[in-house]
Amino acid sequence: MRLTYAFGAILLILYTGFAFAWTLSPELAKEIAAKQKAVELNPKDPHAYFDLAITYAYSNRVEEGWATLRKVVEVDPKYPPVGLRTYQEKVIKNINDWKLRFRLAFALYFNGFKDEAIKEFENVIKLDPGNVWAYGYIATIYGEQGKIDEGIECTKKALAIDSNVAVMHFLLGQGYYKKGLSWQGFLETLEALRLRALGY
Repeated sequence: MRLTYAFGAILLILYTGFAFAWTLSPELAKEIAAKQKAVELNPKDPHAYFDLAITYAYSNRVEEGWATLRKVVEVDPKYPPVGLRTYQEKVIKNINDWKLRFRLAFALYFNGFKDEAIKEFENVIKLDPGNVWAYGYIATIYGEQGKIDEGIECTKKALAIDSNVAVMHFLLGQGYYKKGLSWQGFLETLEALRLRALGY
């Protein structure tokens, strides 16, 4: 289960200094606590780590999610295909559960199925239209694939939902830089830094 350098870097950037644009609900805080407890009770269970990592991924705690994902393969290097099968089965039984689909999207990505991962993140958005993080991960995968225009479009959709999510401005800026639009890239990066300074 390996992240490419670019994806790992974006995961870190998604977290670092951008903690307040998106609000953690009491229900989600409770969910995180329950997943953390499951890991404490089952420190050798890769599924518990994966479940917690993906909860972090849609909770604006991406740096912790990345560290927890690394723990998955430390506990069980053979987990990625097992995780994929697990969440494929769970989604078949619960097709309208966006959180299961979010997990399936990550399982697909980690097994090398990037296009399928994008489709699952799109399914997340259909079920939860305001899910800014799903847009961010789609944009990141498009960036890895060299589909810069698609990544930019996806990031703009996220910003239409919440223009104060600093990381989306950063992603948009990176897209502009890759297209040679240095001024637009600079402005978006500057906006990301401004929001970061404000605690977003």
